[in-house]
Amino acid sequence: MTRHRLSRPTIRSLTLLPRAPEPMEILRCASSATELRSFVFNPLEKGAFSAINNDPSTRWPVKEQLTQPWHKVYLVAQCEASGGDYGARLCRAARIDLLSSRTQIVKVLGQVLRACADVMGARKDAEGKATELLQVPDIGPKKIQKLVEAGVMTVRRLSELDFFDIERILSRNPPFGQNMVQILAHFPRLVLSVDIPKRDGAEKKLIVRTVLGCANVETPVWKGKEPWVSLAAETSDGRLAFFWRGQARSLMSGKELVFPVEANTGGQTVFVWASCEEIAGTVVTAEVAV
Repeated sequence: MTRHRLSRPTIRSLTLLPRAPEPMEILRCASSATELRSFVFNPLEKGAFSAINNDPSTRWPVKEQLTQPWHKVYLVAQCEASGGDYGARLCRAARIDLLSSRTQIVKVLGQVLRACADVMGARKDAEGKATELLQVPDIGPKKIQKLVEAGVMTVRRLSELDFFDIERILSRNPPFGQNMVQILAHFPRLVLSVDIPKRDGAEKKLIVRTVLGCANVETPVWKGKEPWVSLAAETSDGRLAFFWRGQARSLMSGKELVFPVEANTGGQTVFVWASCEEIAGTVVTAEVAV
């Protein structure tokens, strides 16, 4: 966590968030970071922020009097995310001051949210959740409950079922199962391998080879779009070693990617992951010792 350059109280508050918290709770915790406490309200801003807080476009308004620094950060984040402005209630001097501090607020808040994502990733908050099944058309909360009772927790596992098993589990009549199988045939199934093809003790750098492919019969098109795929590799000390991004069509026959890493005698590991953007349940991982 030292790479985030955040204070101990901030990191501690992030670790105290419950498993899979609501977005509003995450934003409130991040807005309360020690690094953001210097962004207090300017008296000339109060009217503008009251209007923002009462605006219908503000998804999570503050339900108390606007006095705390986190209130300001919390509302700035939502205003920036919605692409709105700060209204006409700001005088010229207050607007200049706010637009100046806004950049720093967004920057620091981004660092805190990135740290929060790392904390939740390390805790594996998303694992074991069946909510990714909501991505599938015609699958709602009640159907998810039936699938979970049958041991189906992921879209990938659902795609492995025969049509008659889908109909049996969900208590549906034909052709529901066949239609579902046709839809799931386009759910991306990434495959990943990584190795070091040649090791030479005299070399200061090693070449890591990773092969990324797609096991679908045809190029997947999920919800009307061909997915983009991102791959990243990092060393066990947290340094980014490689990044690649491309469309799924380039993976149908397998794509070989190579990159150098420093030779290390201390048991360092290169961790590689890949996933389709905006599609949960597609992540694949692999690692190799350097």
